[in-house]
Amino acid sequence: MEQKILYGPQTKAALENFPFDYPRAHKEFYYAIVMIKKAAAAANFKAGKITKSQSEKIVKACDEILKGKYDDQFVVSGIHGGAGTSVNMNVNEVIANLSGTHPNDHVNASMSTNDCNPSALKIASIKLGQKLLDNLLRLIEIMEEKAKEFKNVKKLGRTHMQDAVPATLGAEFQSYAEILKRDEKRITEALWYLYELNLGGTAIGNSINAPKTYIENVYPELVKITGIKGIRPLKNFMSGTSSDADFCFVSAALTVLCNDLSKIALDLRFMSSGPKGGIGEISFAELAPGSSIMPGKVNPIMGELMNQTYYLVAGKNLTIHQAAEGAHMELGVMLPVIADSLITNFKVITMSLKVFAEKGIDKIIANKKVCLEHLENSTAYAALLTPILGYDKVSKAVHEAVKTGKTLRQIVVGKKLLTDVEFNKLISL
Repeated sequence: MEQKILYGPQTKAALENFPFDYPRAHKEFYYAIVMIKKAAAAANFKAGKITKSQSEKIVKACDEILKGKYDDQFVVSGIHGGAGTSVNMNVNEVIANLSGTHPNDHVNASMSTNDCNPSALKIASIKLGQKLLDNLLRLIEIMEEKAKEFKNVKKLGRTHMQDAVPATLGAEFQSYAEILKRDEKRITEALWYLYELNLGGTAIGNSINAPKTYIENVYPELVKITGIKGIRPLKNFMSGTSSDADFCFVSAALTVLCNDLSKIALDLRFMSSGPKGGIGEISFAELAPGSSIMPGKVNPIMGELMNQTYYLVAGKNLTIHQAAEGAHMELGVMLPVIADSLITNFKVITMSLKVFAEKGIDKIIANKKVCLEHLENSTAYAALLTPILGYDKVSKAVHEAVKTGKTLRQIVVGKKLLTDVEFNKLISL
């Protein structure tokens, strides 16, 4: 049997005004607003704004919602005008109908969309951010395991896609791990700014209609409900109402992470190219047939996933920054698209990290013989020979190797510039 509609006229107006074929506002955002309403109900009772009975009924309704029983009642498009009022009122109306209270006078008491929604987005982002960091740390762990596994795999190091100097595959994977560790630090730092909320600032940050007792009590209640220690009020509420820069900072850190991941994915795709007509130094696992027409083809689909994740995230990062710049006077009026974009990025990156780690990096195989052949056939030993033979002699040998197809070893030893033993000693890593 179809469930009774619990939202009211403001939500219905939003459905008429914003009838997009676009996903609804994220459940994580709705749930964070519900958590705020639950905390506010307890704080408003202590401040004398609502009765004990009203407070208890609102709290009960919020608990039922957070169990997932009424997800189908939250229906507003992720993209809409009004700074998020439609989403806030969607929550207010559902809670009010479940609790027999008034959506504005009771559920929304001491609040405005303008302090509730940014605070909710920060709460949702902190929770999503921790999941993302957990998956990032797991990827780092797997990178370091591969670095140990490949520590003795000698290979050609490249710059400008050209032969450079000798390296090991293990060193390359360790460098990737260190890159990602710096990304983890940047994201952790950026998330810290989200712990400061403008809840209690109401419409423009000067706390009109929000009693001091309410503000003093709503934060401890919110800590208990969300489980997020460290949530605290901004020193200046108006700064949080009028600016969405904290979301820009987090979004930028996420984009830098994806930039690094995409670079790593491109490196790995290059090293895995072939397998016969390309580099072929590593192999990805065969997760699915690579072609509907070319039998036996294996595509680096996990690497391609990370590339596309970066492209998506970078686009939404631009959206977030431009929407934040579009804040007018005392209000960040473009919050809906910021919330939609930021939460989307958190969720997409988190899952991409998981599958990239488990199905991509963890299953990479080093083709040791191919790695060594590329190194021996390259000009990478030149830099190691220069301190003994001099730049000019080595440069001449390199040009001859490229022209004749001989290895640098064959030319240097053949011209008796070094013995084979001396050559091996110089090139040992």
